[in-house]
Amino acid sequence: PSCAAALVTCQAGCNSHNLDFTNEIRTIAERLWGSCEKLETVLSPTIDTSNLTTFYSHGECPYPKEKSYMERGRYFEELAQQGDARAQHSLGLLLWNGFCAREGTSFCKNEVESAKWHAAAAAQNHLDGMAVLGGCLRTGTGVQRNVDLGLRLIEFSAHQGNPTGRNKKAALLEEASDYGGAFQLYQKGFDDGGINDPNALLLFNLGWCFMNGDGIKKDVRRGEYLWKEACQLAPDEGSEEAAWFLYEQHERDNPMEAQKWLQLAQNLGHEDALECH
Repeated sequence: PSCAAALVTCQAGCNSHNLDFTNEIRTIAERLWGSCEKLETVLSPTIDTSNLTTFYSHGECPYPKEKSYMERGRYFEELAQQGDARAQHSLGLLLWNGFCAREGTSFCKNEVESAKWHAAAAAQNHLDGMAVLGGCLRTGTGVQRNVDLGLRLIEFSAHQGNPTGRNKKAALLEEASDYGGAFQLYQKGFDDGGINDPNALLLFNLGWCFMNGDGIKKDVRRGEYLWKEACQLAPDEGSEEAAWFLYEQHERDNPMEAQKWLQLAQNLGHEDALECH
């Protein structure tokens, strides 16, 4: 069956049960880290990881405004080593996209290291970490492939209202050419948390739908507004893509506006932006 069809089955399960993936995630995390003892060194001592059936955390790690964006890899790594699940998720994202490669070789794109840190976050019931680990498991990226568990983690996270889970689920709907369903999921995420608990990647994805007429009537003004809102959340994931596409949107007709967005994309380490001179 297709991933979209499989998600229907997962959704039915998540609607009727508060699924507990603790043991399965823990096994994967221990395997990625090499042993239970090594994993324990990066788990928070203040969280009881043996009783996580009702506790969930979420979101990216807040980044000090006074720091350069290109220092965020080291900043997140220090906190991640201390067991901060949000920092583990943020570090895992940087290791996935390589946007902090200029900080040194330890922050170049590394799928295995990315999966390790997301597994550590997921082992502490961090919903974003669970969703990204689900994506890794579904495709076998940085970890042994397990499509069923990957889809269940994505659906569970989305069912909890987590934006990363909704992004992952909507991407699967887009793979199945269900652009209307994907748009509705992005829009629901925005309606539920777009003001009080925004997510840059969800804002970028929703903006993309409006900019391109995917699942909704094309509305460039609305799309640009959402991309600019995503940029306000820099350096969160999705802000760099929003800045880059705003640059492309204005490059021909408004060079000064375009340069502002190009500079932001470059500061965030976007590869295409760094190649522009």
